[in-house]
Amino acid sequence: MNLQSLAQQSSVHIGAHTYAHVKEILYCAGDRNYSQVHFLRKPTLMLSITLRILHERLGEQGFLRVSRSAVVNLDYITDYDGREVILRNGLVLPVARRRRKQVELILKPIFHSR
Repeated sequence: MNLQSLAQQSSVHIGAHTYAHVKEILYCAGDRNYSQVHFLRKPTLMLSITLRILHERLGEQGFLRVSRSAVVNLDYITDYDGREVILRNGLVLPVARRRRKQVELILKPIFHSR
């Protein structure tokens, strides 16, 4: 097994020639045909890819679409009040009305047990 295949196994292809470790991604924000990937300890990365495609590449596990323009890493959500999610860095992202039931099904068991 070569070095490139090892790197690809531990990371996800997020665009062009770019790979990222899923645990490093805080959230992704989309605007039409572009997406911004916000990392914990790296600068934000702009990609010419839709948020839908990026979400598919990241996989359903570990990431939650909270609105038309935001996908968040479940590991970095610190609070949820039914209308907003709060991330580890203090950022507050609104949950879209159309997505509230789905978001609540996933987050309520996590935050209700606290």
